[in-house]
Amino acid sequence: MTDPTPATTASHDGTLVLDGDRAMLRFQRWYPHAVDRVWRAITDADEMARWFPSNVGGERRVGGDLVFDDGAQRAAAGDAGEPTRADGPTLTGRVVAYDPPQVFSFTWGGELLRFELVPDGDGTRLVFTQVLSHPSVAARNGAGWHACLRGLDRLLGVAAGPETGWTDVYEDYVRRVGPAIGVPTGDGGVTWERATHVDGARIRAATSDPAEVGAWGAPDHAAEPLRWDVEPGADLTIYRLTHGAIGDDAALASTWHALLLQLDMYLASGQLVPVDAARWTAEYEKVLRTT
Repeated sequence: MTDPTPATTASHDGTLVLDGDRAMLRFQRWYPHAVDRVWRAITDADEMARWFPSNVGGERRVGGDLVFDDGAQRAAAGDAGEPTRADGPTLTGRVVAYDPPQVFSFTWGGELLRFELVPDGDGTRLVFTQVLSHPSVAARNGAGWHACLRGLDRLLGVAAGPETGWTDVYEDYVRRVGPAIGVPTGDGGVTWERATHVDGARIRAATSDPAEVGAWGAPDHAAEPLRWDVEPGADLTIYRLTHGAIGDDAALASTWHALLLQLDMYLASGQLVPVDAARWTAEYEKVLRTT
């Protein structure tokens, strides 16, 4: 998975990489340290707790079981006013590759994480890749990892770039790697597909209970012709919304695109993070005009 292009500097922004039917987020960093120092920062449990979104317990060996306890991190994010995972079951994973001091890869719930280190000039290049469980989670995950890797930068004594509020970072990832626009059904409707780590019952409640619908910003649209299809899985739930009466109304399609982003964040963190729908209007005008 390593990008072969040498990099003595690295953007602090993650990029979306498509490989066949797989969608991946990729980040690169360069640190002015020997490989062994960076290796310790990305594998040692105590050091990982200082930047990773959870404490990572378990044996570092291929096949080793891992347990991710994010209680402390969720509390800190809540104190800082940042969206964080709603309380739920403890996530688990397994070590897929462990080749000191080069590769550390493991599953984390339904995601696959891979850290690769390469000597580069007077320091070490880190390539971090997350194979996404579904392309629609890229913006939320990207903003989260952006913040976490800033913590790794600080741990390793590297300037983490300009301080930016979490909301601004999230909006940037929505703009750059946000979920695909909806697909017209051919009879005036539009279908959107999204995914989340929460279970199907939680999605059904959030999309049917009036109080919850209001909590993620859609009370004025609840009476519209909506069909929700929910497909629960072991680590991932896919849900689809079909709006039966979009027609050529690009503003309404854009509104639902934004509302689904708000629903995604609400399901993940229990918070409303408003999204400006206007940015997708022109794109929906093009799509709806051709159907």
